[in-house]
Amino acid sequence: MMTPDQHYQPRMHVHVNKLANTAQQVSLSVTAGCLCLMRCGCPSCLCCLTVICAECCRSATACTHWPLITHSELKVTSCTGPCLHGDQTLPLIGQLCHHVTSVDVSWSGATDTGVKALSDCCPGLRLKSVVLNGCHVTDDPLMKLVMRHKETLCRLEVFGCQFLTPSCLQTVYEMCPGLQHLNIGQVPKVNTHSLTVMTSQLKCLISLNLTGLHVITDAAVDTLLQNCVELQSLTFSSCPGVTDLTLHSIRKYTPCIRSLDVSGCKAVTDAGVKSLALGCRRLQQLDLSSTGTGNRGVTLLANYCSRYLRTVKLSFCHITLENILKLCRCCKRLKVLHLYGCAHLPAEREIREVNATVKVYPLS
Repeated sequence: MMTPDQHYQPRMHVHVNKLANTAQQVSLSVTAGCLCLMRCGCPSCLCCLTVICAECCRSATACTHWPLITHSELKVTSCTGPCLHGDQTLPLIGQLCHHVTSVDVSWSGATDTGVKALSDCCPGLRLKSVVLNGCHVTDDPLMKLVMRHKETLCRLEVFGCQFLTPSCLQTVYEMCPGLQHLNIGQVPKVNTHSLTVMTSQLKCLISLNLTGLHVITDAAVDTLLQNCVELQSLTFSSCPGVTDLTLHSIRKYTPCIRSLDVSGCKAVTDAGVKSLALGCRRLQQLDLSSTGTGNRGVTLLANYCSRYLRTVKLSFCHITLENILKLCRCCKRLKVLHLYGCAHLPAEREIREVNATVKVYPLS
């Protein structure tokens, strides 16, 4: 959940995500510096970003604008091709961008080489958020990175980083107990003991993603929620050990939760949804896709969670048209409803008659 900054400061947010390869150089002037987006000339590159100020400036130190750049967030995600790679971007950030506090190089091919550059960085760099989802990072560089920024780091995402070991994650938790946002989904080596350490160390967690972890059980979640009472966003997608008991624990220990994803948890049924509906009435985002949720669960959501619900995903659930329309009618703030794979799909006219703003995917 976003909280307004007490003191707003202008910032440049560079986000490159599956952009087409453009032909012309584009210069963007910011308050105290500039960034240049230019063609890399590589036909295989889908994303082209060169963070230097002139095509002839191959050495970053020759560019007088670099130390003046005041942007605080850099995202270079889902990139392919040799001319834009996480390992090329991260050393420049580590050396020259003193004001950057948030780095996201998910799925950019970044490896230990790039991650090390964020540890061996300029003295003034203090990272608050590091997102390395899908990167080929191993234990030692990650631990050094966390050690370097442990005083300021509040978000760490390593989704799908298959080489990380439980001992590394345990060390991270111990070094950085102030973490508020953690994503260790699809990290295959996570074990029960590392989860226990996480639960005992990270008392300040606000959001947690445990997608696809087979070690997650109802008992493990119960212990987690008793210790991490500030949690507002939980993702248990495709965790086979999650059942209705987990939803009962959520109601008991974190009734103010805002976002929950239990998609693909086959053992979640209307009984668990009842607990959520009666006890977690501030829910804004809920994903029940590919669960055992049916008409009774949807009716309870419509009756008890209608005030705050904005996004509901019910793909591949068995729900009648009548209950779909009731959910749309009762939830006035509902903006997005997913019904992929559902047998009974409403027509756009039927939706507009009960809710003029919700977007339903797909419509019949």
